[in-house]
Amino acid sequence: MKQKLQFVYNAEKGFFNKLTDFAHKIISPGTYACSLCALTYGKFTRKQAWTNYVSSLPMEVEFIYKDEWKFSPVREQYPLVALQTREDRIEVLLEAEELNSLKSLKELQERLDKALLQASEV
Repeated sequence: MKQKLQFVYNAEKGFFNKLTDFAHKIISPGTYACSLCALTYGKFTRKQAWTNYVSSLPMEVEFIYKDEWKFSPVREQYPLVALQTREDRIEVLLEAEELNSLKSLKELQERLDKALLQASEV
């Protein structure tokens, strides 16, 4: 299995949930629960700089809602970024607390680059 980088949003799948999240981002962005979403999406679509960055990564990338993540019993706090190295092995690279502290997409990219470098050294 190739390594897979997983971005797990603090949101749940489903039309109603997407509609609620969209409205929350517009009406009260400061209280929106998914900092990963807030950093990587504009009001309507994924930010182009984020799309370009993710496309440049040398591994498969997956975007997952928290209720779809098969490793969910491992964590209670979302969002997070994890690296799956085997079918049954996952390493969380960026925890919710750290993602919540980031102020810009550039900070996210820099922190993720650093975490991936550290993971490759192990």
